[in-house]
Amino acid sequence: MKLPRLAATLLAVMTVSALGAEDALRLELNTTESVQNRCRASFLIENKSDRQIESLKLDLAIFGVENTMQHRMLVEFGPVRRAKTVVRTYEIERDCAQISAILVNDITACEPGEPGACLDQLVLSSRVPGVRIFK
Repeated sequence: MKLPRLAATLLAVMTVSALGAEDALRLELNTTESVQNRCRASFLIENKSDRQIESLKLDLAIFGVENTMQHRMLVEFGPVRRAKTVVRTYEIERDCAQISAILVNDITACEPGEPGACLDQLVLSSRVPGVRIFK
């Protein structure tokens, strides 16, 4: 009798997880490279939804090692086709060693869709040691 209840619980958890993953928009800080007193940051953007994102503009705040905001920039990550992962690279006006965090301060455009909803769906991660990305 316990097995059917366990199976039903697992199925419900898997269904909720699949729905969450299906709608997720993932942004990963993948690498950084210092180039002439600038930091070249490469991001992976994964659109796990069934719709194309025409525009995805993020307002980013760059924090230094003292945890104070050092730079702010508006970047366009779109377009991103449905069920597609892309790489976008941007230069930040700081040496990479001077960056401790990147804040997704806001999403100023998300088409189609509502910027607030896109911000809620955005899942962030960083592969760069010592640099976190958060919202």
